[in-house]
Amino acid sequence: MALVAELEKIRQEVEAINTQVAALCEGLSEEDLAWRVEPRQWSIAEVLAHLQLTNHALLPSVDQAIEHARRRNLYSNGPFRLNMIGRLSLWLIEPPPRIKFPAPKSLRPLLKGPARDALPQFLESQQLVMQRVEASSGLDLARARVVPPVYSFVRTNLLALFTLFTCHERCHLWQAANVRQHLSPRLETLEVIS
Repeated sequence: MALVAELEKIRQEVEAINTQVAALCEGLSEEDLAWRVEPRQWSIAEVLAHLQLTNHALLPSVDQAIEHARRRNLYSNGPFRLNMIGRLSLWLIEPPPRIKFPAPKSLRPLLKGPARDALPQFLESQQLVMQRVEASSGLDLARARVVPPVYSFVRTNLLALFTLFTCHERCHLWQAANVRQHLSPRLETLEVIS
């Protein structure tokens, strides 16, 4: 399916994130994936669990926005410009983040099952996001309104929300990469001991 330029960019960003996350987790044991630098910081598996929770929390709002836009015949092939919320999100959250926002309680990671399950569960949630990106093709991304459930005081559009998806994921990928860097000396020590 041919996507408008703005959605094609989102698709490419999602693919890049998926590739980077898989590389980040490559060769890590169950213990490594669950390891925390400090007790209050998230492990790599917890970062992925948070991203998966966030994706699932936002998808119903995206579905409603798509349905509402179709009912109102809000169609356009663009081009579309990122609104103020989208631009502000990029500025604040793009790694390294300028401001660290605490995750809402409903999106704080809780590993359910083995830490190694976090990667496939995250990648599955990414497929669900991509289904919504594809379903949005042809809609007026600037006029299709979205109210995220976690931040219901924010009203934005589909383009800004899809941009926020990938920006948020890059921010946490940066966080997980920092955990992996701290793991490196630990992994080298384990290899020497083995």
